[in-house]
Amino acid sequence: MEPSSQGWAPPGVSDPAQPPAPPSPQPDPAAYPYPMPAGVQPGMPYPPYGAVPRRPGTNGFAVGSLVTGIVCCLPPLGLVLGLVALVQIRKRGDEGRGLAIAGTALSVVSTILMTVAFATGTAGAAWDGFREAARDGAAAESTFDMRTGQCFDTPGRGLEDEEEAASVRIVDCDRPHEGEVTGTFPLDGFDEWPGEKTVETEAEGRCEDINSAYALDRWAVPGTAEPYYYMPTRDSWRFGDRSVTCALASGGPKLVSSVRSDRTTLDPAQLAYLEGELAVDTVWWEEPEDLFEDDPEANRAWAERMERTLGTEARELRAGPWPAAARPHALARAKEYDTARRHFGRAAVAQDEESFWDAMSEAGDAFRQETEIAVRSALGLATDPPEEADDAEEGEPLPSGDTTV
Repeated sequence: MEPSSQGWAPPGVSDPAQPPAPPSPQPDPAAYPYPMPAGVQPGMPYPPYGAVPRRPGTNGFAVGSLVTGIVCCLPPLGLVLGLVALVQIRKRGDEGRGLAIAGTALSVVSTILMTVAFATGTAGAAWDGFREAARDGAAAESTFDMRTGQCFDTPGRGLEDEEEAASVRIVDCDRPHEGEVTGTFPLDGFDEWPGEKTVETEAEGRCEDINSAYALDRWAVPGTAEPYYYMPTRDSWRFGDRSVTCALASGGPKLVSSVRSDRTTLDPAQLAYLEGELAVDTVWWEEPEDLFEDDPEANRAWAERMERTLGTEARELRAGPWPAAARPHALARAKEYDTARRHFGRAAVAQDEESFWDAMSEAGDAFRQETEIAVRSALGLATDPPEEADDAEEGEPLPSGDTTV
């Protein structure tokens, strides 16, 4: 078969025997179902990536102006940022003109108010208040972290009304304050929560010794200062709270200075004298509650301890590092100790009530307050004897505070 010459033409060449094909109809733009990019007609190919015009962005200076105007920290800065933003928006066509105008307006108002505040002194008063608040906030201290020598105020209505506290406000000891930390001790020997009564018993006994060692010059401690302590609660125990914080605190008029008088604040002569007096007082305070007629053995044993202690402290007084002005008075005090020691020795062997109480009366008469005042004056210690507590108030410390989490 021979090839036919009809119906075939080289590519790109129309067959002269066939009429030209009609043009393809263009779609109606209104009937095109999809939104088209700007500048592109239906039926046209999409432009390459990046050829579609982008929407102008929000001017950054306009945003900064609004934020600065709202915060009011630097009003003039917000005004400057707003003006710069308006210029850039006009040149570039950025968005954010409303933001820039709002930020500029707020900054103008803030600048005017700040100018008036500085002119009238209101700004200075506000700044002083801010600094005071910041100082008080920074002075807050957890009851877990209180340290020896810190003075504090309680956050509530006072020590008498405080039951539990998570923190106190640390203040300068030269400013009026409610209490002063005298020391801390750990609650050893308890694997589990021992109970509130057990902790209170530990606190009352050990804090008494800690307070005495912290304030050796008890004559210098105001009569309103009483034993106080912070102890763990059942809840704080679970979070690792295992210590008691001891303090001297006032539930009435605030303390106006530190009550500390220990080896960190006393010179060698003052320390030697006060430690000797404390040693005698400590044994004296151990006098049995039962009278001689009810428990003669306990009373004779106590009188013997007094005899030994007075003998030891009399020797210490004679050998003490006294300055010249204090030496004669210290030796006079040693003589009083020796006299009292002999009478306590008689009480230690007494066989009847009359003999015991006669010896005790003469032992008490051996101590003369005038001698103690003279020693204290020569050593630069407090010379006003503490007021004796009323029987109704004696032995009633302030209620303790609990730590909370």
